Amino acid sequence: MRYILPSGLLMLVLSSCGDGSRRSETTENAADSTVTSIDTVCYRQVVGRDTTLLRLVIQGAEVTGELAILPYEKDRARGPLKGTLTKNQIRADWQRSGEGVTQPHEITFTLTGDAITWHEGERVETEGRWVLIKPEGGFRYTLLKTECR
Repeated sequence: MRYILPSGLLMLVLSSCGDGSRRSETTENAADSTVTSIDTVCYRQVVGRDTTLLRLVIQGAEVTGELAILPYEKDRARGPLKGTLTKNQIRADWQRSGEGVTQPHEITFTLTGDAITWHEGERVETEGRWVLIKPEGGFRYTLLKTECR
């Protein structure tokens, strides 16, 4: 048996859970009687004075969000992303804006417990998107869940 809580009660229950790294909502579409779960999950990595932030909104297999790479006193990169979740991997296109240029970058995120990882390295432009030459090589980002703000 499935129970659907009124949205106000649902938000009260979720906000009392104490885990600010993940927020869930349930929406109901009256037209076709479907129930969709929406999760918002945030991740952060701080290395020295460099910070990387990732916010994901997961609705079924569809993922949207924002990635910001903020190195101290260096060029920053940020932008929205959109992708698809399959098992523990998210294949996404990131609209990377930095140094006055916006370019689509392909990124494959791997979810592991309370962390998310992906590789970054030398890229080449293929069919209008920047893809890694060695997908498993280069620098490996590892971000831990954090409270969404």
